[in-house]
Amino acid sequence: MNVKTKGLALLFCFCLLATAAHAAKDSSNLTIDKGRVYLNLKDAEIKSVLQIFAKATGVNIVAADDVTGKVTVTFSGIAPKEGLEAVLRTKGLDWFEDHGTIFVSTKKILRTYYLANAKPSDLQATISSVLPGGSVVTADDSYNVLVIQTTSDYLPRLEKLITELDIPPLQVMVETRMIEIRNDHGGTVGTDLNYQKGSSANNTVQTVGQAGRPTADGAQGLYAHALSIFSSGSLEGYLSALATQTKLNVVATPKLTTLNNKEAHLLIGAKLGYKTTTVTATSTTQTVNFLEVGTTLTIKPNVTKNGYIRMIVRPKVSDGTVVNDVPDENTTETMNEIMVKDGQTFVIGGLTKEKELETNYGVPFLMDIPLIGSIFRKTVTTKEKTELLVFVTPHIITPEYLDILNKPIRELSEQAARQKANLIH
Repeated sequence: MNVKTKGLALLFCFCLLATAAHAAKDSSNLTIDKGRVYLNLKDAEIKSVLQIFAKATGVNIVAADDVTGKVTVTFSGIAPKEGLEAVLRTKGLDWFEDHGTIFVSTKKILRTYYLANAKPSDLQATISSVLPGGSVVTADDSYNVLVIQTTSDYLPRLEKLITELDIPPLQVMVETRMIEIRNDHGGTVGTDLNYQKGSSANNTVQTVGQAGRPTADGAQGLYAHALSIFSSGSLEGYLSALATQTKLNVVATPKLTTLNNKEAHLLIGAKLGYKTTTVTATSTTQTVNFLEVGTTLTIKPNVTKNGYIRMIVRPKVSDGTVVNDVPDENTTETMNEIMVKDGQTFVIGGLTKEKELETNYGVPFLMDIPLIGSIFRKTVTTKEKTELLVFVTPHIITPEYLDILNKPIRELSEQAARQKANLIH
């Protein structure tokens, strides 16, 4: 054996002795008493610590090549597997046990969970918040699946959490009655003139329709008749005034059904379209938007554990126009958050709006003459003030409530079956 070979052999032996001494030193700091581990190490190699816990737990531990680094450990009486999990979590390592052997690696475990009831995207944020850093949660609503990549020590609590959250969602049916109380202060004012020369009916000039005659069918209001004798004819005038008033109007009685914590929306009116243009350095994009006018109602229920229903209710009454792609809206709206019992009714009021409309009817040209034009003109004025009352009654859809809802359908089906049987026989 030459000198070089002898030197390498001596170096190898020295390394073995150093490793053995280091392991002996680590082992000397290990005490196991009544199933509890007492350990005090500073800057120890992670694989050496795993060897110690293999002895403490009595199971095999296999570490991948990428498991490296040092760790400082001080345990004053801890269960062996709890101590092992604490060390691995500190180093960001993953582990799982299979057939009595613990496998340790830096790679995370990938799991796929198909949900039976819940929507994956609804659970994504909750699950991500309880997993350690570096974990990835992907939600696919198309396939109703959650794909999760995390450390294996989190799998038991993760599966328990998913089981607790993947339950059938509650549904709420909201009965709504929207009643419009209207005060119309409007009416008509007009004058009819009739001039007749002599006794011939052909020599007559008159206006018709500006005022209701006393003999006209359905004529109402105040009438005045004036007669003036001229040397060659007579002049008659009829004055009428009529006021109208309307009180009550049921706008709609919809029933909205939605999932717990999901929004439902109702629109009775119109959508007015308009364009918005977005200009960037490279392109110009036009988007079509819509202005909703009329009566809208937005409801979002939340069912509490004790059977109450917390609701956000946003009724709105509006009208508006779109001119040159610029929307203009007049609106009365409110947002309410209340809590009621299942089946309890509450009322939202105070949504008022007022408008005035004046329409002129008359003889062309003559009705526009200053001062005397009113004689040849009929004016219809409408001044309308409305208040919307919204009655809301929520119901939690339970099997018992579904049975009540389906009872008329079952009775009709049974009646149709009996009639069919009578026709056959």
